Amino acid sequence: MFKRFLEKVTTGNTLYFPGCMTRFVLKDLEKNYSEILKKIGVDFIMIKEFEYCCGSPVISAGFKSDFNDLVDKNLGVFKKYGVSKVITNCPACYSTFSSNFNIKAEHVTQVIWKNINKLELKKFNEAVTYHDPCHLGRYSNIYEEPRNILKALGFELVEFKRNRENAMCCGAGGGLKNNASKMASRIASLRLKDIPTKKLITCCPMCYYHLKENAPEGVEVLELSQVLI
Repeated sequence: MFKRFLEKVTTGNTLYFPGCMTRFVLKDLEKNYSEILKKIGVDFIMIKEFEYCCGSPVISAGFKSDFNDLVDKNLGVFKKYGVSKVITNCPACYSTFSSNFNIKAEHVTQVIWKNINKLELKKFNEAVTYHDPCHLGRYSNIYEEPRNILKALGFELVEFKRNRENAMCCGAGGGLKNNASKMASRIASLRLKDIPTKKLITCCPMCYYHLKENAPEGVEVLELSQVLI
């Protein structure tokens, strides 16, 4: 107990930042990751009194001034609560924090994989396909941690033909789902058409939501935390 107190005093707080999609739409994922972080012994805080977006959709839409305003607001809150590190399950949030904030950031898959031996894992004996989110893969070069976690769970990993840096987008990113929903759904259908198994797992809330919404009968779409809880 004293060791954790000393770490907080000397290094600051670790914030679990779910991101807008998780916080407002997929609240079960927020609960899942909170439980997982507790199980692996991560001492973290959550700040419920503010709901500032990381700014990823704003900067993607070209509103640089508004984005800078969100950065300043977030950094002000982080300073107030002594936050020195952010853990997030949202790839877009992770990419944004890593590139635009003067703060240490980790995607939750990095944290889980480093502490995988602290979890009592379910054991699966089936084939599964992993979908690389754009912000986690091409943007952040995080490919192996999610796959290693799935292998530790006993899954046989069968890849899309287009995977890792060549992976096809789910179709929802960059504001496409909101501004051209038919096109976004068409892209999702094209991605799902090539799945070599009957189960897809991803670790992006937006990819999960959009691919699940467009999944054909017989294809199950899951978010990573759902097989870890």
